[in-house]
Amino acid sequence: MRLQAGFKSAEFGRANQLPNILKEVLAADRSVTIVEDGIYSVLSDPLTQHHYDRRAAVYDALVNSRLYGRVAWGSLPEDYVSFARDAIASSSAASTSEGRFLDAGCGSLIFTAPSYLESSRQIIAFDESLAMLRRARKRLLKLAGAVPEHIVLLQGDLADLPFQPKSFQGVLFMNVLHHIEEAGTVIGNLKALLTDEGHLHLTCLVYNHRFVGDLYLNALHSSGEFARPRSSLEWRQILDRALGEKVVYRVKGNMAFASC
Repeated sequence: MRLQAGFKSAEFGRANQLPNILKEVLAADRSVTIVEDGIYSVLSDPLTQHHYDRRAAVYDALVNSRLYGRVAWGSLPEDYVSFARDAIASSSAASTSEGRFLDAGCGSLIFTAPSYLESSRQIIAFDESLAMLRRARKRLLKLAGAVPEHIVLLQGDLADLPFQPKSFQGVLFMNVLHHIEEAGTVIGNLKALLTDEGHLHLTCLVYNHRFVGDLYLNALHSSGEFARPRSSLEWRQILDRALGEKVVYRVKGNMAFASC
């Protein structure tokens, strides 16, 4: 069965009841499948094991720990919650077609779920890890009793974004960029998804003259977990080159926060 704009069904489930937002924002040559209740995918094999599938629970426990955040990175879970809340509130439009919001690398929505539930914007939560998306769905079910219609969980690859240009008025890319070597390219690809009035919100771990945090960044890079760590100044220069416009930028501990 082939649906409008190139959508088709697959063995994972029927795709004839797709959310309208997916039909509106996905590129015409992309196919989408229903992996399981409330989770969609644009991957050719949605069940392929992802790097974070086996460590999703451990990752969530670490990043949501105030002790871990304070010692390792000099920032706290509430810093990420506040940043995400500001992101979803920025440029929120009365028209949902103008107010679409993409959470790229959404994880389990550990810092974002409450704000997303309070928002009236159409939100696509996008991640490659099926385990993370399952945890996101579980969190929404716990908080709201259901996955709301305005929130869509979509599995896909950040290196192969499936969306049409200028499809979103807001994009959040939180706690992912320190994993990516070609950060400028990824930022440029995300910027291309924004409307002319759109806002991009990013975070990245950087060197910032903190002994523990800087040492930990080096260790994670040596293990292959992170890309080469960048200084705060180098990161700011990457942002300026990739975005070419005024960037609101601040650093707390080892975490850099940027919006444009």
